Amino acid sequence: MNLYDADHIRNFYDRYAEAETQRWDKSPVEQVKQYVHRFHLDANVKAGDKVLELGAGTGIFTEQLAAITDDLTITDISPVQLALNQKRGKTLGYGEKVSQWGLADITDLKHFTDDTYDVVLCYGGPLSYVFEKKHQALAEIKRVLKPGGKALISVMNLWGTVHQYLTAIMLEVSPAENEKVMRTGNLHPSSFTPSDHHCHMFRAEELKGDLDQAGFEILSLSASNCISAMRADDLPEIKKDAEKWQYFLDLEIRACQSPGMIESGTHLIAVVQK
Repeated sequence: MNLYDADHIRNFYDRYAEAETQRWDKSPVEQVKQYVHRFHLDANVKAGDKVLELGAGTGIFTEQLAAITDDLTITDISPVQLALNQKRGKTLGYGEKVSQWGLADITDLKHFTDDTYDVVLCYGGPLSYVFEKKHQALAEIKRVLKPGGKALISVMNLWGTVHQYLTAIMLEVSPAENEKVMRTGNLHPSSFTPSDHHCHMFRAEELKGDLDQAGFEILSLSASNCISAMRADDLPEIKKDAEKWQYFLDLEIRACQSPGMIESGTHLIAVVQK
């Protein structure tokens, strides 16, 4: 059975619109996730890099990329998301760093030539939406990278989602229905989903196996959040003290990369090299 439905994902994010911007900043827990993603971006993108951003959404990370390098190609499967990214670029001034905005499906990058980009950024979970076409998407990402180029990829994580949303979502659904999701990692009508958000949640070993199969060298693997996941009530108070907040964020970065904590966050972040 083919689970990937490009039209469904496109329509979902067309409707989602500016909520894509808001989701990264709606609470201190989400702000920590954004910080961890940005940490790995800053560590791996340098001035002069030619960058392709896939599933760029409204531009949360496009803005950061533009502060580092001035050769960006920005894509999304949703025309609404792409238009909002362009609008944001004009408003915030990063648009001059973008050579092209274009619609693209990560499973088919035929408009982009081989060995072109120093970095491919695929943040926020685009690979989680393509289900059985994940290998095709990874092959396309590798193809367009220059030899030695890096890809930064984040995917939704099964155990981290259970960790953060156990009481809010999972325990509101019967164990039998939850087990359908746990067996497959899929939020999809073929297993079970109470929502219109169809995606695949990876286990760490699954992601590592997929990246190995694609021929990538895994440079680092991190959770998107860890210590912060169950401390939503504590974070606002910590954040009032800039020194404590920065120390907390530093702890979070270290914890997220600890082998025992890789699956503690709602996303897995992988940095890989061709």
